[in-house]
Amino acid sequence: MKILKLILLLFPVLIFTQNSLPDLHLNDNIDVSNDVQKLLKLKGNEIAVSFYTNGGLGYQFTIDNFIYKENGDILHYKDKIYFKRGKKHERNKMKMIESEKTDLKSIVQSEFFRDFTKYTQADFRYSEKNHQICATDSIDDAPENFVMITQNGKQNTIMVYLPKNNAKCSAEGSPLMKFIQLHQLFGIELEG
Repeated sequence: MKILKLILLLFPVLIFTQNSLPDLHLNDNIDVSNDVQKLLKLKGNEIAVSFYTNGGLGYQFTIDNFIYKENGDILHYKDKIYFKRGKKHERNKMKMIESEKTDLKSIVQSEFFRDFTKYTQADFRYSEKNHQICATDSIDDAPENFVMITQNGKQNTIMVYLPKNNAKCSAEGSPLMKFIQLHQLFGIELEG
């Protein structure tokens, strides 16, 4: 009987901690003019992890928004914003099975994710130490890949130009390789 009482006592605690969101320490105030940020309608402590590319020449954004709700649910929207000949927007809600949601919850709760949120754009500049950008040829219309993490009125946005091309000269634990790994964890295909 004591074991049953213990299980009944611990069950709500386990459910509550499984659904609780980490408190991320993000650097910048939300940029209300950011088109990706305008799509997010976060409440309270909710978290959005947005992956997007400008599509080259800035004619369109392709965006994957993962929104972690306070009730433990996770929403995944695939958005496209077109800027050529007037601004147009398409939104598709992606269906996820429970095992995918469980995997996504473990990512945002992980030490890897918390460490990634501490990066700033300055960490993605070339240096002798981490060799972030090594592509020598400049392509004017090559896409730029972004990650934007938002919570509690704050955001971190990281932009990387041609990440796959630059990976060949970056150290294994460098911020660029972690940028690529974060995309892989969320199942997002990088461009360039």
